Amino acid sequence: MKKIATALLMGMICAANPASAVEIEPSYGIAYAAKLIFSKGDTKTDAPALSIHSGQSITNPSTAASGTIPLTKSMAWCDNQVDVPSGAVPDTCYGWAMHSKWFLIDLSALKGQGLSKVSVSIDVKRYIGAEPAKSDMIPALTVWRGNQTLGPSSMHWYPSQFQATPPWWGWLLAPWTDKTNPGYMSAYGVGAQTVANVNGEFKLKGGSQDYLTVAVGGDAKHTDPTLKHDVYFELVVDVKKTGGGGGGGDVIDPNGCVVGKTCWHPPMNHCMSVDLCNLPQYKGQCECY
Repeated sequence: MKKIATALLMGMICAANPASAVEIEPSYGIAYAAKLIFSKGDTKTDAPALSIHSGQSITNPSTAASGTIPLTKSMAWCDNQVDVPSGAVPDTCYGWAMHSKWFLIDLSALKGQGLSKVSVSIDVKRYIGAEPAKSDMIPALTVWRGNQTLGPSSMHWYPSQFQATPPWWGWLLAPWTDKTNPGYMSAYGVGAQTVANVNGEFKLKGGSQDYLTVAVGGDAKHTDPTLKHDVYFELVVDVKKTGGGGGGGDVIDPNGCVVGKTCWHPPMNHCMSVDLCNLPQYKGQCECY
């Protein structure tokens, strides 16, 4: 595979654990808005999740280079107002890649640091920013395994729910799914419509195979395309050890969910974050251990 040599504008955000970092990469791959990098220290039980939000400035203190986490559109994850590609299944949801924002989760260091698998939880949340008119996002996300190092110049759609037709241009990406993880979620019609979550176990394979690609967009389902507008969002990524390597780590319950982090939700047939299970509309529906 041809390598792309790109000058990267880099920034660091340090939480309580300085191993976690964010790099701004304005022209890398499929125009990733940022890369979120994790090391073994970030996977400890008491380590904080990494959180970024629209409008947040990221600065590299050593170079003073800076960038800003962008906004997305209120209807970008499932947009039936745009021309989908030839061969698309009628009445099927496709994402509008031009307006969705893409993030790369870098777990490539973890296997070399003694881990064999981790649990990953990814939240996209409505963010209340400076402008109320942009603070009404209905969040949605899709997650693939892989790093799309080369980006197309003209493909504006993507299969937000892993549709097989027509063939997708993301040839380096594969759906990240298993028994407990559908790999995508929209908050449309779900309670207050403020949080979407994808979570699951990630088996580490080493190096270039240990990345996740996340597409973030709004799912407002406007009937009038002129109502589409910019919206703020927050992205929260939590990576924790499971039992495979390094000792300790999280405990997996009989449903495949992480005890204390996620719970089985039978109506949706997948693990759901504890925060979502505690929302009034889900009270009593989750099976938590």
